[in-house]
Amino acid sequence: MGNALTQKQSTVSVDESASGEELSGASSMTCSTSILKLFEKLELTADEGNTHPGELSRKTFENAFHGPLHKFGKLMFRQMTNSHVERDRITREEFVTAGTEIVNKFDVTDQRKYYIKLFAEGKDYLTKEDAFQMVHVSYVLTVSVSKISFKHDDRDVALFEGMVTSMFGIEDRIGFSHTEQWMVTHCPNIFSGVHSWVYMVLSGSNLPSEMEARTAHVPQLENFISGQHCLSLGMAWVLSAVLPNSFTHTTPQPQTSGAQSNPMLTNFQLYVSLARLPRVQSWALLYNSERDGLSRNRFSHHILSYHGHNLTFVGFEGRNLYCLALDCGWKESLQKIGGPDCRLIQLLPVYRVIQAGSKMVLWNMSSRNLPKGIQVGQDGKPLVLKINDEFESVSHYGVPCVFHRMEVWGCGGEDVKRAQVKQKQWEAQEVEKHKSQKLRLEGDWRENPDKQILEWGGVRTGSSYSEKR
Repeated sequence: MGNALTQKQSTVSVDESASGEELSGASSMTCSTSILKLFEKLELTADEGNTHPGELSRKTFENAFHGPLHKFGKLMFRQMTNSHVERDRITREEFVTAGTEIVNKFDVTDQRKYYIKLFAEGKDYLTKEDAFQMVHVSYVLTVSVSKISFKHDDRDVALFEGMVTSMFGIEDRIGFSHTEQWMVTHCPNIFSGVHSWVYMVLSGSNLPSEMEARTAHVPQLENFISGQHCLSLGMAWVLSAVLPNSFTHTTPQPQTSGAQSNPMLTNFQLYVSLARLPRVQSWALLYNSERDGLSRNRFSHHILSYHGHNLTFVGFEGRNLYCLALDCGWKESLQKIGGPDCRLIQLLPVYRVIQAGSKMVLWNMSSRNLPKGIQVGQDGKPLVLKINDEFESVSHYGVPCVFHRMEVWGCGGEDVKRAQVKQKQWEAQEVEKHKSQKLRLEGDWRENPDKQILEWGGVRTGSSYSEKR
């Protein structure tokens, strides 16, 4: 399964690599100037006991990183000094050279190697504690670059622990190659937000505290923090890092003449777009079983007229939560549906991509020749989930489980959502129209065209439906 998934997941990063190539045209002189300006700003934050002309103390550098980012500041200083032994100072020249090296890492593979090494803290392997720190800090940095205030969520902690469990299995430590291979298969863009944040700090001469101050009200993303949905903000981040780009949509921003003439500004804008998490703002809640009721009728009512990419979350006993990513609309069919961008992902209690590719789902409501209900699993692979016809229970690899909840989010963007609303309005009008056309047998039967058709066929209708004389 790993090799097949690796091939499919590798396509997720194509756009990022292509964009990285666009970034490579940045002026190295402009880059060095921005990093030097950041060095000078950091110098100004040093207290009297840590001022060294032309040098920056470790304490001054680390103190610029607050809260959950303080650990990242420690790791960054070690990595920028490029030493297995902790040093107390970094020179201006070393800072600019190291910063330029980071900014110029446009390739996704190079970024993975760099940040895996960073979180290993000088070792040639990762411990479970290192891995959890890596996942957690990557999330916090992505939230920061997305201009959202960080808030602790127990659901996210459980997800990150599940990612570490998936990464390590029964091992206590794993090497860099194993870590990278896991990422390629299960979370290929985990460092997209990290590198976006680092790039914005270095190329924009921004102190970490200045990044924190730029939070904004983003209702679409803050909905995930409310706790009212299966989908948490941490889950949205992980999904944005693993799902193909077809599940995320952005509104193209017009490029200004200043951006065209300033390569650093162009790079800055591109890296903001590569943070990925902001792209999920277009996801729209279609169905929530706790709000709408857990039944086949309620499910079909809310999702059948949505003809676009969507995410279906299935929660059941054992703390299990699955995400089915469909690259087409839901529909009843005697053949399995789904294209090459489909994914079946287990989020809890262990995070992993279970299956990837086409012909993922079969939904049968009427045929007597096939089991009724929803079946999830590709041909030739295990049937992972089966939901019975009335949504009363779910089977997990053939084991019956108590069905807790179900949720569907549309990922097709505003146009697809508007088309669904328009379709529902038309359906409602048709229902009202047919209600008004119901036969009033005692009064209207003689004028009904169906009466003439029946009589042409030899059926006598007068004695049953004629008006009393």
